[in-house]
Amino acid sequence: MHRHPRPALTALTALSALSVLALAACAPAEGDTADEALVFAFPPGTDDPEQLAQVEPVSDHIAEATGREVVTESPADYMGVVEALRQGHVDVALLSPFATAIGQQAGGLDVGLVWEATDDPASVLLTRADSGIETIADVEGRQVAFVDPGSTTGHFMPRALLKEEGLEAGTDYEMTFAGGHDSAALALAQGGVDVAATSAMLVGTLTEAGVIDPEEVVVLAESGPIPVGVTIVFSEDVDERTRTAVVERLPELVEGDEALTTLLGEGEAIADPDAEVFAPLLDVAESVGLELEDIR
Repeated sequence: MHRHPRPALTALTALSALSVLALAACAPAEGDTADEALVFAFPPGTDDPEQLAQVEPVSDHIAEATGREVVTESPADYMGVVEALRQGHVDVALLSPFATAIGQQAGGLDVGLVWEATDDPASVLLTRADSGIETIADVEGRQVAFVDPGSTTGHFMPRALLKEEGLEAGTDYEMTFAGGHDSAALALAQGGVDVAATSAMLVGTLTEAGVIDPEEVVVLAESGPIPVGVTIVFSEDVDERTRTAVVERLPELVEGDEALTTLLGEGEAIADPDAEVFAPLLDVAESVGLELEDIR
């Protein structure tokens, strides 16, 4: 539970008066659940210390925004989060853009906030300078290393990029999963594959780490940006008072929080986004046959 410091008042009567006013202002309306703990779901698999350092402050800010105790859960996968929201076992959750788009299309999700994303490319396809591959069309008949079946920037986006050029996985090129962005790039550098997919923002990091040599590995193509970032999603059973408090106060509370910069980005939060915001993501999902259970 987030606790606020109590102001030191010199007059007992002033304290009593303020207490009465505070109780009147915060008294839950009939049918309100403000006296119950709010259940907040982390993204699945968030057990890495660095990821937890990014996610845990969100629950603190939700507690501050609502004045309610917040307990956290981390279901095994995004399907579990969505089902828990639909059944009212989870009140509010932090979801990835793809999970939100697919879950919202299926119904039963109330999207309260989404953070704007940058206009930078989300993914890149890398190849060796001496591979003879100069265009995406040249990837036909070659082997491509993606990162992980559940990776947005290492699978969904770059695979959709190939699909846009008419290349189907398993038919026009061979695909393999390397298990990590660095592993995919290393497989390319060592000649194990002809093309590697990775996050565009990690190219510099992989170069600095010596995984790829910019004189030997070149960018073949870039995907479009991911149109939106992470979302705050509510169960339809959450009372309006709590929902309004989170939607109205959370953006200002997380603004400037360095621990959340990587997670939320630096874009503005959009309140109550309509379905059109997620339409580009659904197009990508449809092009690669992406289902909710594929997202981790």
